[in-house]
Amino acid sequence: MAESVKKSFLLIPAYIGITACCIVVGELAYMVYFNTAHLVAGRPIELFNAYALVRGFFIVVPVFILLSPLFLSLYRIRHSGGGFLPVLVYILLCAATWMVLLPLFIEFKWKAERTLPPSPKNSLTAGYFRPYAGGIAYLPHDVSVTEPAAVVLTSAGDENAVFFTPIDISAMKAESAPFADILIRETVPSVPAWIVGGMDMIELHAELAWKSGRFAWLGFLSFALALCSTYAVSFCSDWRLVSILYLLIMDGGVLSFNLLYYSEYFKHLREAGAPLVNALTFFARSGDPLLICINVSVAILCIAVGCLAAAVRAKHLARAR
Repeated sequence: MAESVKKSFLLIPAYIGITACCIVVGELAYMVYFNTAHLVAGRPIELFNAYALVRGFFIVVPVFILLSPLFLSLYRIRHSGGGFLPVLVYILLCAATWMVLLPLFIEFKWKAERTLPPSPKNSLTAGYFRPYAGGIAYLPHDVSVTEPAAVVLTSAGDENAVFFTPIDISAMKAESAPFADILIRETVPSVPAWIVGGMDMIELHAELAWKSGRFAWLGFLSFALALCSTYAVSFCSDWRLVSILYLLIMDGGVLSFNLLYYSEYFKHLREAGAPLVNALTFFARSGDPLLICINVSVAILCIAVGCLAAAVRAKHLARAR
């Protein structure tokens, strides 16, 4: 009993430590990414950027909240044992994260973003050849106007292949997005668009659900329920590596499905589930009925499998005694 209580209460400082480490590491990683994305060839890279530090906080915290069930589950696998009390503490920590911390973060974000200054801009430097409109542009001067003049080289192969003309700098910036300079984009890998878009979509739905009232918020929390319930599959094996593999598969599946649900990949699935809006009017008030049903079903499946696995293991231990 004493060991069970000890393992249970150790989850709380572990959760605080994991939170602090993830936010610090995430802030540093985002600052590196931000400074790289805003780097322009010929200009020195910044090691510290106050805007990136503040902006990174609003990006890192939602990512941590999404991954917090996974981190806590990995900690439980590493420090297994203790009976039901650690599971109860895990449930309380997940509830506090999604039902207290996330709403507080959303409210704080809405207030803080009103005073957040605009992102700093770096103008393109002269003396470099950059791809432009199927050709190559050479800027003789740093960009300080909307349509600067540049030497443009095309693949025409005649006397008209090189000419001096104004170029559309907005088109060049569009080609280099999300980086400030296309030369940096060609040398640095960017984060896959579906991950960034999916994260933005989940965060947007969380904010809309919180703004729309209790029923909508409960509908969004079905996603949190599915994520947190993947903890149960870690009881399926005595082997830690196998438990981690099961956990990563289920957690990655739930997260990837919800990230991609509103993308073109699942367009036909969303259309097929549209009649549920009329059939389940109560769930329609809570968001997407089909997505809610899928998340709740996954949660029930994970919990059932975990309880069955725990019961089988307990029975084997009883026989061994």
